[in-house]
Amino acid sequence: MAAPSGLLAAAVAAGAVALWPGPAGRAAAGGLGAAWLLALAGVAALLAARPVSASAFWWAFWGGVGARLAALGGLTAVCLRFPRVSSPGLLCGYAVGLALLLPWEFRRVPLRGAGEPS
Repeated sequence: MAAPSGLLAAAVAAGAVALWPGPAGRAAAGGLGAAWLLALAGVAALLAARPVSASAFWWAFWGGVGARLAALGGLTAVCLRFPRVSSPGLLCGYAVGLALLLPWEFRRVPLRGAGEPS
């Protein structure tokens, strides 16, 4: 998951920097990077919890949702604390990253067992 989603995130970040020059594009790339790191952590947690139990899987799932919410709060706090950071760029980059990487993440975690028919 790290390589394909990393390439996707890097391509979108490069596009953001090219289309949105200056600090806003760099902030958008930073928000996208935060979303990518959370996607990696989410997939790792889901894959590790899935063989343990259904309860562990759901704890990992909702933990990932909570981590994304906490990251949004943290990025918003960064925008409020440091006014020179481009708030629209950072938060839009994070939102675009979530929109792109969440479906990618869920495709990487099989919900059925390996031997079960789809």
